[in-house]
Amino acid sequence: MNKRIANNLFIGLAILPFVAALYHLIGVFYKVNNSPVWRHILFIGINIVCVYGLLKRPLWFIFFFLSLLIQQLYSHGGDILWHWQHEHRIDWISVGVVTFMPLIFVLLLWNRKMADSN
Repeated sequence: MNKRIANNLFIGLAILPFVAALYHLIGVFYKVNNSPVWRHILFIGINIVCVYGLLKRPLWFIFFFLSLLIQQLYSHGGDILWHWQHEHRIDWISVGVVTFMPLIFVLLLWNRKMADSN
């Protein structure tokens, strides 16, 4: 895959944390879930870092994203189980998070490997 296609792919992927930041911004002013306001504010910042990281892809971002990936798999993975066990429903946001974040991480690793080989 050439550099232009990779850049376009990561621009498209940057839309996901941008939308998540908007969700958390709404969560600051309206109750969208059981998270406290401070957590929504924290994740606005984290998602902005992710938008930047996906667009620029600095080396440090892989480590940042890995730590976020682990936290999100724990948090959203737990949400999937809780909602299924207690409400017998699928938490689609959490399913999306635990599906797409590992894929994005693999793409970040692949992109780094391609950058290092040039």
